[in-house]
Amino acid sequence: MAGVVFLFSGCSNSDADISDVQATELTPAQIIINGTFQYSERGRIMHVLHAGELRREEGGSAESPEDLVEVREGFELFIDGNVAQHAAHLQAEWASMDEKNLRLIARHGVVLENTEGDVLETEYLVWSEDSDRVWTHQPVTIRTEQGVIYGEGLESDARFETYRILKPRGELVLEGTENL
Repeated sequence: MAGVVFLFSGCSNSDADISDVQATELTPAQIIINGTFQYSERGRIMHVLHAGELRREEGGSAESPEDLVEVREGFELFIDGNVAQHAAHLQAEWASMDEKNLRLIARHGVVLENTEGDVLETEYLVWSEDSDRVWTHQPVTIRTEQGVIYGEGLESDARFETYRILKPRGELVLEGTENL
């Protein structure tokens, strides 16, 4: 019985303890479910983001705000255009986003497709509008009309038009060798 009394005497849930724990947890300043966001320059739509759930947490200071934006429950990003006409289409299950610099880190089931129909699949990808590129050092699979290429990493322009596969491997059908 003394052991039970000793065990419970060490536990406390005072209001001060609970307040300390709650103060350290970040509560989102904004939660948006099934939201669509259009990013534009000079009246021209540059990108469209559709997010299953978007959470914005405020940080930084009044002079230098640093909001953390997390996208959950899947998203689609239409790059260089609107939903109907765009240069590339990026989707994944989760992302963190720096809206100030338009840099997005996508994770889990990442798929990027360009206008030619080339499809990149990976588990981690960084898309950066400010440097006009995407990259990853994770395993990638790229499906094209010519075949499937695998690699350990990729560097590309932001529209996935010109890309370089790091440590590539796979099979391709070269033009003129189809009947050999």
